Amino acid sequence: MLTIATALTAQDRFIRAEENQNHDLVITTSSGRQVVVRKSDLKLADELQVGFNNIAISSDGTAVGWVSYYPNCCTSYPVPLLVEVYTAGQRRTFEPAIAPWHWCFIDGSAKIAAVSTTVHGPQHEIIELWDISTEKKLEEFTWMEGESYPRAPAWVADIHSGFSKPSDQRSHVCSTKR
Repeated sequence: MLTIATALTAQDRFIRAEENQNHDLVITTSSGRQVVVRKSDLKLADELQVGFNNIAISSDGTAVGWVSYYPNCCTSYPVPLLVEVYTAGQRRTFEPAIAPWHWCFIDGSAKIAAVSTTVHGPQHEIIELWDISTEKKLEEFTWMEGESYPRAPAWVADIHSGFSKPSDQRSHVCSTKR
């Protein structure tokens, strides 16, 4: 049974999330119910979303997050433009400063962090911390390639060290607690 955008019951948790052949996101709950999250109808640069990537479920099972990909005028491939989270029956959208190549849930499903950078060229990362329930950006930090930041806030150092792993070892769960 497929349903469109409904909230979890108190005991239900998300256990699987994947893009289907229609390029919609299908989320399966622990009770076997399926929730379909359609591609966004939000147009960015006059283009519609072409896919979901980096799909992950929060450690508490109450949220699913992903990066939304859109066509790009200057590359032969789509690029990530948004980080989105489905929780409590709602789709929440976050617009990082540049292309969000990496992201993670923070401390369950309360916050997310996004690490965004340019598609090509000199690398600097903008690391942003967002509150999911309010969709508000809480903090931002710029990390320049080749620089060290001994006085970086603890949340930035923790997140940056997690994102500096090879892509096959990255997690979509990180913590700001030491």
